[in-house]
Amino acid sequence: MKVTKEQAQHNRQALLDAAAALFKERGIDGTGVADICQQAGLTQGALYKHFSDKQDLAAQSLAHGFEQGFGRLKQASEKSDQALRTYLDSYLNPQVRDDMTRGCPLVSTACDAGRQSLPVSRSFSDGFAELRAGIEAALPDSADPQQRQALASTLVAAMVGAMAISRGVVKADPVLADEVLQQVRAVVEGLSTKR
Repeated sequence: MKVTKEQAQHNRQALLDAAAALFKERGIDGTGVADICQQAGLTQGALYKHFSDKQDLAAQSLAHGFEQGFGRLKQASEKSDQALRTYLDSYLNPQVRDDMTRGCPLVSTACDAGRQSLPVSRSFSDGFAELRAGIEAALPDSADPQQRQALASTLVAAMVGAMAISRGVVKADPVLADEVLQQVRAVVEGLSTKR
């Protein structure tokens, strides 16, 4: 039975969605192709019709995850007169922290991406650059573009690190997990208003 173009696109989307969620939850190395196919409700043959291998799927699912998340975040920040606050509300969020399948792929794959293929690293790099550009655009104007970009890099690193640490300690010390998010948010807001 021949698969229509629409069904093929639907299957590809289901595989990307399943991979993105599982990679966030279990990591790239901790997720098997069979797990992804089972969650997507498809066979491994269907996966290999769309992706050359697991690394290709990982690279494309990271790009897909960044595109989805940053698309929503960018829209919300463009509608707000406090764009940086919109980023912080979305990023340093306890509900996102508590659901490993949600949130930014930078948090869940930061160390994992370094152990993967060049295409995975490229998708990770592109996602970082896109988030940094969004944060940079949300900062108050500055006379020095290099300093502004450096501050945006620092803020992204602080946000990613805060979420990773908060996730890492939340089972053992939920109060500390919340403190980390709150403290980093306060420092980020303070840094972003200095010129």
